[in-house]
Parts: sequence; structure tokens; C-alpha cells
Amino acid sequence: MKRYLLFLLLLGIAKEGYAQHLPVWVQSPPSRTHTYYYRVSQGMGLTEEEAGRKAFVMAIMESAFAIGIPVDMRKLEKIQGDSLLAETSHYVKIPINKVCQYTESLVTRRGYRVYVLCQVANDVHTPPAFKSFNCTTNKEEE
Repeated sequence: MKRYLLFLLLLGIAKEGYAQHLPVWVQSPPSRTHTYYYRVSQGMGLTEEEAGRKAFVMAIMESAFAIGIPVDMRKLEKIQGDSLLAETSHYVKIPINKVCQYTESLVTRRGYRVYVLCQVANDVHTPPAFKSFNCTTNKEEE
């Protein structure tokens, strides 16, 4: 019984410490501006590069759905590997700017999880005035 309680205590400490390591922008992205908003997306893969690519593709797809751009999911599900990002960008014409990326190694299984913070246009017909973003201070810079 004591071992079980010790295990639960250590598990609780590990979870608290784990959640504190995520950047502020993952939990609470910056506010919307008049021409763009911020989106946090994530992707998982066996390599950091693959996970980052999947996270950016998810940002594009989620953004397209949010502003009503139709996306043929069946066609994109068939695409694998390096061509996924190129094909997604080809089908979804939306101004998007990746400003931050955070990578963590998965503990319970092989691979990586990548979080990306992107600036996304509110409207595809209005060019956004993207500003520089400081990932450490979680603020836009002039």
C-alpha cells in the first residue's frame, strides 16, 4: 500500500512538472488582431521534422475549416511523407505565418510532439499585417 501511495505521489509530481515546461503560448495564444489571429496546432511523428511538418499541416487545415475554405480530406489523407505539406499548401490558399515551435520527446512511445504557433489571416481577401512575435516573452514586437 505504501508503494502504491508513493507511486501516485511521484506520478502527480511528474505531471505537474511536465505541464510547467510548455511555453505560455501553447496554453494561451495571443489575442486576435483586426487582420489575423493566432492558432496553436500540434503534430506527432517519429522524427522532429515529421512532427513539425504534421503540426504545420494541421494548422493549415484547422485554419481553412475555421474560415470556411473547403478541403478534400480524403485526397489529403492519401498523401504521405514530404509531399503532404506541399499538397496541403497547394489546395488551401490562406495567408499563414509560423512564428514559434516547441518540440518535446514522447516518453511513453517513440517519437516527438511538436507544437506550432501560427499567425493566420482572418480573411483570405484581406492581406494581413503580420507582426514579429517573441516566443519567449509571448508578445508581438514592432
